[in-house]
Amino acid sequence: MEKNYFYDEFSDRFMISCKKINEKIVGSVRVLNVTLDFANNGKIVNVEIRNISEYLSSLGLNSIALTDLEDAQLIFKKYKDGYILYFILKPKHGNIERIPFNVPMKQSLIIA
Repeated sequence: MEKNYFYDEFSDRFMISCKKINEKIVGSVRVLNVTLDFANNGKIVNVEIRNISEYLSSLGLNSIALTDLEDAQLIFKKYKDGYILYFILKPKHGNIERIPFNVPMKQSLIIA
């Protein structure tokens, strides 16, 4: 099984993808420290969060789990004037973490 996520410890960036082979990235939007990539069909297919260690620390979590992942998933939920991204992190050792990230948006998105 091919990994759909990547953690770059040096630049402290976490990336996760739900892009299918037939989807082509046609644009990106940056909101705070998150970048969302959109496919030709309008769906969000990639998400990158910068300074993830700092963000995890603000939630009382240790970023060491990012270097020991077995799997990661991405979930979007519509919430008030935006969306909540959930990074579901499944480490090889330890507890599964559900990391929320609020993304304020003025218009609706198509979600993968």
